[in-house]
Amino acid sequence: MLINLRLFQLPLTRWLALSIVLWVGWPLSAFSESDCAGCIDLIEVIEGESEESTSEDSAGSTSAPPSSASYFGVAVLDTGVQLQPPMLAPGSISFVGGDPLVDYAQQGTHGTAVAQIILTLAPGSKILSIQTSNGGRSVSASAVYQGLLHAAADPSIRVINHSNAALAAVPGDAILAAAAADKVVVMGAGNDWLGNPAGDALHAPGLGGKGLIVGGLGPDGKMLEFSNRAGAYAGHYVVALGASEFADYWGTSFATPRASALAAHLRQTWPKLTAAEVVDIIKRSATDKGAPGVDAKYGWGQINFARAFQPLGPVTPPPSGPTGSDEESDETDDPVGDDYGYKRLRLSSAIYSAIAQQGLFSQALVVDRYDRDFRLNVAALASVRDDKARARQMLRRWSQESSADILSEGLGYQLLSYRRASYSAAGDVEPALGFDTKIGDHYTMRLGYNSRPTPDTDAAYWLQENHFAAPAGAAWDQGLIGQYSDEGVHSQGTYQINPLWRLGFNMAQVDSEGDTAHDSQQLNVVSHFGGSGWGFALEGGLLDESGSLLGGSVGGALSVRDAQTRSARLTAYRRLDQNWALIGAYTEGLTQVTDRPGGLLEDFSTLASNAWLIGLAAKDLFSPTDTASVSISQPLRAFAGDAALDIAYDLSAQGQVLRHQQRVSLAPGGVETLLEFVYSRPITSRLTLGSYLALRDQPNHNRSAGLQMHWMGVVQGSF
Repeated sequence: MLINLRLFQLPLTRWLALSIVLWVGWPLSAFSESDCAGCIDLIEVIEGESEESTSEDSAGSTSAPPSSASYFGVAVLDTGVQLQPPMLAPGSISFVGGDPLVDYAQQGTHGTAVAQIILTLAPGSKILSIQTSNGGRSVSASAVYQGLLHAAADPSIRVINHSNAALAAVPGDAILAAAAADKVVVMGAGNDWLGNPAGDALHAPGLGGKGLIVGGLGPDGKMLEFSNRAGAYAGHYVVALGASEFADYWGTSFATPRASALAAHLRQTWPKLTAAEVVDIIKRSATDKGAPGVDAKYGWGQINFARAFQPLGPVTPPPSGPTGSDEESDETDDPVGDDYGYKRLRLSSAIYSAIAQQGLFSQALVVDRYDRDFRLNVAALASVRDDKARARQMLRRWSQESSADILSEGLGYQLLSYRRASYSAAGDVEPALGFDTKIGDHYTMRLGYNSRPTPDTDAAYWLQENHFAAPAGAAWDQGLIGQYSDEGVHSQGTYQINPLWRLGFNMAQVDSEGDTAHDSQQLNVVSHFGGSGWGFALEGGLLDESGSLLGGSVGGALSVRDAQTRSARLTAYRRLDQNWALIGAYTEGLTQVTDRPGGLLEDFSTLASNAWLIGLAAKDLFSPTDTASVSISQPLRAFAGDAALDIAYDLSAQGQVLRHQQRVSLAPGGVETLLEFVYSRPITSRLTLGSYLALRDQPNHNRSAGLQMHWMGVVQGSF
């Protein structure tokens, strides 16, 4: 049950509209729990928290087994490491005249606690103790210099943990040598209350993406007051919990090994990852904190073990073999957070259940942008693009009449501003504008920016003009092809040939950065015939989608390069008497698909889809101003079409990719029947009550799904 209190954005000098929405429904399905190769449980124990942002990202995915190695070395430049020999790599050394296997920290333990964090979070590691300090806050620059060169020269060392980086200031050539040897160099930001990191951490920008600076978080998840901030080094900076169960004090020294452990675990699991790729994964998978994006306090945000072990960017099938030369995806520069779980596997409801019930998708072997291999349950992760759209659509319908302000008007035109503002991917508020004009007695033009005008050749327009309820619920929109979003630029014009015949056109250019980054162009031409109480319209359309199929996601394993749909639609309405009207619509489309390189589906046949609706609209039933409607419909559904499935499911002992190939139908096995009721009644001039009920049989055309019911109540007022 969701209770949503919505406050419309209105000029306070005019009036304030308030809607209270109660939305009740039963979900169709739930995501599976995360596996993540056992790493999540460790993190919850050590970090003491579970990241909310990983619940969707981690669903249904496990990493493929890591390659074996005799041991994996992490160099710890510190006060010495006092652990048992099986935990240590050969070659530990002191550059301060001490014993590298004795911890000289004045606090009792420092280097040992750092090493224990790494071994707990990356248990496949062995520690190379490089003693660069004999305790306290005294760190020898000469010792650090020699220690870095020693670690750089050891081929078994893949990660260098430099917790005391802020206390040292060595010449850059030693750290550059470590980076040149493809080591991940992880450096503490320091505990000096500064706005920028200090000491050796300042070398990070010159390390070719192989250096990482780590700040410290307190028990409340906020920055430790004394931790140095990201400042001008935000592009190389992350944060982690600055505590250890192996010591009784806090600081960036204990945040640093958490990032080192993550780097080590990533390199153990995928040994072919370069140091720069490991650092990039840690940064891109971090949980954003503070100001949105990379900021001067938290940098990229808090390291996130669970998300780092999930695919980042679009996922694609692996090449056919070790020497495969499959064409690469053309999507390589995805923004932060644009990962497979966020939007990559959202599908149009027209084909959703045909994919979701395809058993071969349950264990797909895929690779992400870093060529990391995962076994991904594509079927479990796929979701329906507009599964939550009904409440938004209904609320928009209720607010339509009172949602516009006239910015300017004159002879034959109006410039309107709509309060249902849209938001860009960056979170900026974008205006929703409309422009209506009439030229002479025969021609009208309507334009919309982030608002989609209703064509006056449409049955929905006739109902509104005659004070009936708009077509019931979401069904009218779900029978359309291409009009998936109010975002973008829309235009429609009508030419009155004679009193009974009108010609019209509708054009739309949508470039959305929202859920599915929808990018499409559409042109519809319509011929409308009708009088005051009846009418019907014949409409032909052409929709060109870039990257998506019938409104699905752009990019990812189930997307396409582009799709072109030719559609025809017949709509009709008839006034039965003063209070009742009959409406109907039928839509059919044919879609040609161009394959996306690297997708799981290719060689599409022509895809045929259709939708229909029959409904009754009423007014003045129980009061002079109430409206109601009831409709039965079939939302858009593919009824014919198939594609070639090319799915990798495992690797042979010789490293060859094992694949399964066959043609699969894109027509869902079920047919959804949607029954919707809408009632709205003004109580006063400033208060309106409304109710919406939907019954869905075989929702999303899923034959095995049971009957669903959704109900929404609305109280809308102004003062």
